[in-house]
Amino acid sequence: MRVAQDDHHVFVNCPNEILIEILSYLPVKSLLRFRCVCKEWNKLVQTPLFVSAHLGKRIPNSLLIINSSNTDQKACFSLFNAETVNEALQLELPMKAHPGYKLSVCGSNNGLICISSANLLDVDPIYIWNPSVRKSRKLPRGLIPKQDHCWPLNYLAFGFHQAVIDHKVVRIVRFEQWSCCYQVEIYSLKSDCWRRVPAVPPIPSALDCRLLPKSICFDEVAYWIVKHKNGGIPISILSFDMAAEEFHRLMLPDCLVYTDAPSSPSLGVVKESLSVFHCRSDGGKQLCDTWLLKMGTWVRLNTIILPLHEQITRTWRLLDCKILLARQTEGLENSSLTLFDPELEHIEDVRIESGSHWVYADSYAESLLLL
Repeated sequence: MRVAQDDHHVFVNCPNEILIEILSYLPVKSLLRFRCVCKEWNKLVQTPLFVSAHLGKRIPNSLLIINSSNTDQKACFSLFNAETVNEALQLELPMKAHPGYKLSVCGSNNGLICISSANLLDVDPIYIWNPSVRKSRKLPRGLIPKQDHCWPLNYLAFGFHQAVIDHKVVRIVRFEQWSCCYQVEIYSLKSDCWRRVPAVPPIPSALDCRLLPKSICFDEVAYWIVKHKNGGIPISILSFDMAAEEFHRLMLPDCLVYTDAPSSPSLGVVKESLSVFHCRSDGGKQLCDTWLLKMGTWVRLNTIILPLHEQITRTWRLLDCKILLARQTEGLENSSLTLFDPELEHIEDVRIESGSHWVYADSYAESLLLL
């Protein structure tokens, strides 16, 4: 007992620099328990210095899946071990959508998940949630006013601005009447407020030229696919630099510019580069092409033969090599999820049935943010 008391005394009186170095390697669950050791540790774990040090030692080693319910406004959060595909955690999201609406995820970063309404006409309320510490923040309403006789379409992105150590939500509002106009605002988690941005997206004003609602953020830049509903205008990528607060338009690989495939290209990050995934059929086979953006030029990384005979409704490239597939059997409403490792040609069923409304998937690393 005396040895245990001495050890406790040594750790409690250990210099903060050493304590931070030791404790920052521990998982969030352990740190939440250690807050009860003493008042000093409780304060230390919540300091920005410790939260930042802990975050710097986290690596994405889990598979995050969020699935909506078809019967109510609830959604389910599931965390899987990326190696064993065993479910490590399941939670119900602490917020609900308004009646008649569904919840949607517009992005995840550093253990935080940005959640809003899936209805493009009204994304409020917007939440930022940390499932590891069970804390969330409801964002204030945006500054962009509604306009009479216009349909406002909302597009969101959630990312991290490293230079100012701040998580941000980018909101693009598209007002439709005879033609389209855009307004933009940014929410700062650090200051907990919205700010208008004068930049205008370089998108054609045609009514049938729209952003796809799914966005990604990588290296302080948010990206959306821009697609023309009736063809005629090439598919492209819209980017927004969070540091410079500027929009740019990026063309897709030539073979995808006017693609007539039933599924649109999707965006991701592979080998620390912006990437595009495109599923297509060829001679009875289902293929998935992966393109990387290198020095401003698109390079095809590989083409993978998908090992399934059901209809592939969506793909996600996760943890740099594995592919999560949503597949649907003819006659069934819901999809099922499969994790495919193309290098080992190994297929693993993810034991979760996805609702017909939406599924969000990403690699995940826990954090203490919002504690």
